Amino acid sequence: MADSRSAPPPKGLHPRARRLWKEVVSAYKLRPDELILLETACKTVGLVADLEATLVGAPLVTKGSMGQQRENPILSELRQQRVALNRTLAQLDLPDVDPAGEGRSGKGVAAVNQQRAAAHSRWRYGR
Repeated sequence: MADSRSAPPPKGLHPRARRLWKEVVSAYKLRPDELILLETACKTVGLVADLEATLVGAPLVTKGSMGQQRENPILSELRQQRVALNRTLAQLDLPDVDPAGEGRSGKGVAAVNQQRAAAHSRWRYGR
């Protein structure tokens, strides 16, 4: 299998999405299924950026079909895309990376990730 760190970004990505792709691919060796998740996340990053740009200068409240005031439908779509992005990135489950090889606590990345996994395990299944 080829090293994923040399995988070029998919064509047509938003600049923010290209930056995410390059940063993740350069820092991690990804499996094919993880590359698909990363591509999905990158496309969602582009969609979120486009929705945010559409909202610039747009009213937050619009008229509904019966003339009532309602939130701009772009707000709802933006919220949904952000949730989808967060879930996709969580599925990637990438460990923390630090140039010095240490986590925020000064311990190695592996130790920090092991502690995080233990905490998730405790709270996910309750005690």
